Amino acid sequence: MEVHPEYNEYRISVPQEFETVFTHFYFAENNSENSVTKTFLPTYQTILLFCFGESATMSTRENTIIAVDKCMVFGPVRQAFEYTLPAGCSILVANLKDDAFFRFFGKISIEQSVRHPDDLLEENCFTYLWHQLTPIRFTHRTSESYS
Repeated sequence: MEVHPEYNEYRISVPQEFETVFTHFYFAENNSENSVTKTFLPTYQTILLFCFGESATMSTRENTIIAVDKCMVFGPVRQAFEYTLPAGCSILVANLKDDAFFRFFGKISIEQSVRHPDDLLEENCFTYLWHQLTPIRFTHRTSESYS
């Protein structure tokens, strides 16, 4: 396996007040000058993915390529997929717990589909959240790192 010292990834614990909604958060950043491809393992849950910087891409086992601009929701994630972060790109993944997707979005099925979460609510709340998160870029890291 190729080592990328300028690539960082962290599993972030969920604050107690959000434990009924999220299992954990995952943050990855590519500070190198080249794109980095990694594998995202199945969680069997729906995830919200926020992308900061140039669009990240995901590639399924069926070779479907999906570009992630600002944010998207998809799942449940039942199979591993590869994701590529271009230079300077970072992602934040919020792994929804149990029925949290339905508590957020109601009885909407996203099985085998990928959508922008604002489209599901007909509001701008996730794009607004993306704008709030962008300047932070998770400069304060208090959780454990894993590669």
